[in-house]
Amino acid sequence: MRNAGRTTPSHHLATVGRIGLVALALGAGPARGADSIDVGALELAARTGSPVLQAARARAQEALMLATAAGVRGDPELELWVRNALPDLTSTSDQPLAVEVEVVQPVRWPGKRGALERLAAAETQAALVEVVVAEQKLVGEVRRTFADLYAADREQRTLAEAHELLELLHATARSRFATTQGDALAVLEAEIAQDEHDQRLDEVFSRFQAARARLAALTGVVAETLPLRLGELPEPVFAVREGPLPFDDHAPTVQAAQLRLAAAEKRLEAGRLGLKPDFGVGGGFLWPEGGNPELTVKLGMELPFFRHRRLGPQVTAMESAVAAARADLAAAEVAGRAEAVRLGAERDRLERSLARLSGAIVPRTSVALDAARVGFLNGDVTFALLLELFNDWFHARIELTSAEAARYGIWAESQALAGAPLAALAPIDSIEPESRP
Repeated sequence: MRNAGRTTPSHHLATVGRIGLVALALGAGPARGADSIDVGALELAARTGSPVLQAARARAQEALMLATAAGVRGDPELELWVRNALPDLTSTSDQPLAVEVEVVQPVRWPGKRGALERLAAAETQAALVEVVVAEQKLVGEVRRTFADLYAADREQRTLAEAHELLELLHATARSRFATTQGDALAVLEAEIAQDEHDQRLDEVFSRFQAARARLAALTGVVAETLPLRLGELPEPVFAVREGPLPFDDHAPTVQAAQLRLAAAEKRLEAGRLGLKPDFGVGGGFLWPEGGNPELTVKLGMELPFFRHRRLGPQVTAMESAVAAARADLAAAEVAGRAEAVRLGAERDRLERSLARLSGAIVPRTSVALDAARVGFLNGDVTFALLLELFNDWFHARIELTSAEAARYGIWAESQALAGAPLAALAPIDSIEPESRP
């Protein structure tokens, strides 16, 4: 018989242990603050401690610092001239010795300095918007991962509630077999159901731990410091009730593409002006031997004989970069509109599914299961039908929580897509500083 060796003691203890963890969470009721994982606290933790966001902010700070040096004039040069320094070598002993000191200031071609300043400003704006994009993506990922964690947590709760019922059904089937009121097939079906239950519990517990570790990575904390209990899933409020979700030119991805295009255009402008020659303006004093000092003025200009050959390919490459940035902008607009349509359609489907599940399917499967349990105890319902109705009840509840989590994930994606304002940063109480690695 299969029930004689179907479950080892260590496997049974592991299963009971996992169910015990879920039972502790159920018995504690709705937990808040540091005792549970709260999505609002996770968002704030990610925005203050995520290495990805810290890197984006550091790159923006780099652009800000570089912008302060854009357009700064070149350093002046001090030149010392000695005329007729070696008269014996040049056979000019009859000429007087003269010393000249000059200061020469490089002067850029008109417009070069302003072009460099505009380029630095454009690159700074692009870097700052990249921080916004990274923050929106990070918060959206935190919310979606929390939804996955919520779905796994609620499935564990449902499995914990179902475990006792399965044990009861298994005991009833064995009792009937022992008293010849049933057959070995009912016992085997009960054992298979329990095995599948344990298999599902292992899978869900693994998903829960993976999502918890993912949240820890997103927020920049150690996974073991996150509580095992979970806060409630917030009720999502969509900007529109049906149809495509909002998306326009103010979306972070579009703004980032626009500013990257602007930076590429400013870079091209500066590159083209870089083909022009620069100048030099200076002056100084000349002291001839035995004579009075003389004031000198110097004007110079670069001779760009090889500049076009050296810098021309760079300008051509910048033109290609502008074309690529313009195409990226068009692609961002098209992809954003398509994503808004997809998210709206998925939201509409989930809303209909949730209405059916909560209003009809879940209540009906509960009533059907209760009736089947009474019929099974009275001998009017077969064990196979009872298991079938049990699976319907179980999967309906799982689908309900999965649909709730998926709807919240869709809301999180739509918020990140549209660039919805995030809450102001505030001190985080629910995740202690010691949890930072």
